[in-house]
Amino acid sequence: MTDTPQIRETVALKIWIAIRFIVFGVGGFIALWISWLSLIFAFDPHGQRWLSLLFAVPLCFFGALMMLYGGGQWGRWAYLWVFMSVPIVGSALGLLAENYPKLDFLFATPLILILFASSMAISYLLVRRYYRRRDMQNTGQ
Repeated sequence: MTDTPQIRETVALKIWIAIRFIVFGVGGFIALWISWLSLIFAFDPHGQRWLSLLFAVPLCFFGALMMLYGGGQWGRWAYLWVFMSVPIVGSALGLLAENYPKLDFLFATPLILILFASSMAISYLLVRRYYRRRDMQNTGQ
């Protein structure tokens, strides 16, 4: 194979995409989960604090934005619903289980994984449908 500028540019672009995904995508995922869990534990009756509330709330938002950039979806803000769907469902389930002890079966490991995965899948399908419809309207079809 010959070493052309186009091949070097393609390889450099692929390396940048991989680095961007690892640094921003995975880093944002970790920041989102750490801040979300610290928020949940801060409002727990035992009141454990990992992070200050003034730091955890913006970190949760910036983690979601980092995931958007890392996944190459910057500017498509509706994808924030996909990233935030698991914390929203987890918080709702936590509140329900606290007030309704008979719902403890929802926290069995396979069932909770199915609930989290289905919330992400459903929100992803809805967001993808929204952007497909919006793109068709913008192109005039």
